[in-house]
Parts: sequence; C-alpha cells; structure tokens
Amino acid sequence: MNRQGMELNELINKVKEELENVRYSDFWIGELARVWDRLTNYMVRNSETIFTAQIGMNFLESEYGITVYKGLTLKNRRCARAINLLTDYLLHGIIFPRTKQETRTFHPQFQILFQGYIDKKRVEGLSKDTLQSYGIYLGRFSDYLNSRGITDIHDMDEVVVSRFTETFTRYSPAVIHTTLCSLRTFFHYLYQNGFVSRDFAYIVPYDGYRQRTKVPSSYPKEEVEKLLKSIDRGNPKGKRDYAIILIAARLGLRAQDICDLSFNNLKWETNTIELLQEKTKEPLILPLLEDVGLGIIDYLKYARPECESTNAVFLRLTPPVGKLEAPTLHSIVTQHMRAAGIKIQDGKKHGPHALRHSLASALLEINTPLLVISEVLGHTNTESTSVYLKIDVNQLRTCALEPLPFYWNKGEEEVF
Repeated sequence: MNRQGMELNELINKVKEELENVRYSDFWIGELARVWDRLTNYMVRNSETIFTAQIGMNFLESEYGITVYKGLTLKNRRCARAINLLTDYLLHGIIFPRTKQETRTFHPQFQILFQGYIDKKRVEGLSKDTLQSYGIYLGRFSDYLNSRGITDIHDMDEVVVSRFTETFTRYSPAVIHTTLCSLRTFFHYLYQNGFVSRDFAYIVPYDGYRQRTKVPSSYPKEEVEKLLKSIDRGNPKGKRDYAIILIAARLGLRAQDICDLSFNNLKWETNTIELLQEKTKEPLILPLLEDVGLGIIDYLKYARPECESTNAVFLRLTPPVGKLEAPTLHSIVTQHMRAAGIKIQDGKKHGPHALRHSLASALLEINTPLLVISEVLGHTNTESTSVYLKIDVNQLRTCALEPLPFYWNKGEEEVF
C-alpha cells in the first residue's frame, strides 16, 4: 500500500469494506458517504485524483472551516471523522475505534496471552482505572496485529512494533506517553516469561513527556465570576449546574468527589463538608461556605428529582435518573463556559479541574501559604501544591534574585 497517497475511489471502497467488517450501520456509512461525495467534487474542482493527508486537511478547512479538532459541532465532528477514516487507513491500513471501550476482548489468537498480563498486573495491585487503561492500549495493539495478519506473537518483529507506534500521532501527548510505557512493560513481560525470544521494549521510542513543563490551566477570578453569573438558575438544570460549578470553583473539589457527594457528607450542623477523597483515600473537611450552601439548598428544594436508588446529591435530570459521572461534569462546565463567552484557548483545560486550578491560583494571589492551599485542595503534601506556583507570576517574581551592584574598575583593581 502507498502510505503517501491513493486514488480516492479505491480508498473510499476499501474504507467502506473495513467499516462493514466492523459492523458500522448502513445509516452511519451513508452519512460518511455524503462527506466523501463532497470531497470527490472538491478534488475534481482542484484537478486531483490521488488522496493524501494534506488534501484531507485542506478540504476540511476550505469546505467546513475546520482547522482545530476541538469544540466542533456534531455535524463538523462527523465531517472530520469521515476524513480521518480515510487518512488513518491510508497511513496505517487500519480503522481506529471511535471511543474507548469499557471492557476489552482481545482477538482470539491473543486473548489468553494479553489477558494473562492484565491479570498479573491486577495481582500486583494496580488500580481498576490503570488496568482499564492497559486493556485499552493492548486492545489497540491486538487490533493492529490482527490487521497485519499476525496470528502468533512469535511472528511479531521490529517493523511491526515500530509501525504501530507511528499510529499514535492522533493521540494527545499524555496518551502517547502512557501507551508507550504500557507497551514497554508488556514487552518485558513477554520476554521474561519466554513468550518471545527477544525484548522488544528497547524498540519502543522514548517521548520525553516527563521532561516537559506542565503549567496548570487556570482562569482569572473575573472569568470564574462571569461563568457563575451567566448560569440561568430559573430551571432545574441551571440550579444543579450552578451548585456543581460553585463547589468546584469555591472549594476546589475534584470531579469524582463532587459526583460522590452524598447527604451524609453535608454536615449542616457544623457548616462543613466532610468526605473521603476518591483519589487519595484521605479524609477532607471543608467549610460549607454560605453561597455554596445556598446553592445546594436551592437545588435540593426545587430541582433534584426523587430517587431511591442512590443517596448521591447530584443526579441526572432525565431518565434513567441516577448519580452523575465525572465526564458529565466536564461537559457541564465546558457548556457554561462557552455560553458565558469565555475564550478557551487550544490545548487549555476547561473542565472542573481547571476551576480547581483557578482556586489555587486565586489563593496564591492573596499570599495564602502553600500549606493552607494544600489542605484546601486535599493534597497529601505541599509538593503537589507547589506546581501551582507556575501560574502565579507575581509569586514567582518574589523569588527572583536582585543582582548586587557592581562598580567597574573600583580603586586599583582590574576587572579583566
């Protein structure tokens, strides 16, 4: 296969065949075909017959104004997906899944081997989330090996491993880093247990991700207040979302802890919120600030649906009614940020964790000691909190050294 370009009709037919093999619906394939028809007309107008990745990018920008693949409308996401399918197959000969799978079944020829590795890591005490991530990454590797016609792990070679790592360009730096790390440990496992004759871990490239300086995403307090004031509290959703965003902005609770909040955590008699943090498993006691308390009461009295299956405070408002999940909170914050007209720069976080970062930044601005901020955020030590110094320019300036005055050629001394 020519990995640089292919005749468009041939490429579309191959992609359609792959989509049918992985059981995409006729309706969804038809929706994609609409975009491909428009692409065909675009290439005819430009006297092009060979599709390349660059032509795909030019098409999206020219026809739909798509240059950044974040914050797209549903229609534009579908258009971008249609072109990405062509590009992925052209470059890698494989159709990538649209979303992460909660559970992963590997291809039959690799099921026992791959699952054995996951089970070993479970015995070693890895968390459920980490095991799920390992399953996702190895599932992609299983898909790739199967797409290359490999039926036995002994048939894997350096070229296969190298080509698989080249498919990571579509992912974020964090996902690339964790995928590479999980591959190395998996290849060590294969070699140390005699499943392969050489350790392919040394072929997996190093990305230098840990050496990059990561500055937490935060928003000025003026924008946080603008966000809160923009929420329409005249309806149940607005009341719920306001209370959630208020807790994230005023108290800095993590998304999962907000979702896990139950009536038992609300200590009205002492005006505190007391909980066991999901991430650290450490207890946390925070003041139940007046505006936070009033926001919660307004939601409980006039917006929270009746539900006997859970004691969680924040629930879905449409059937099936139940506890909210952390990804939903990210969508809630993002939706209201955009409605408030807050500009979200490319690559900047814009979920509840960004509000947590914003609280830390605001506390630093008023010279709150790191130890106090650490307690507010529920960090187990101030090293975790010190990362927020990167976003407080004024605080950093106080750390700068004032150069001592130097008198050139003072007295009889020679400078040079």
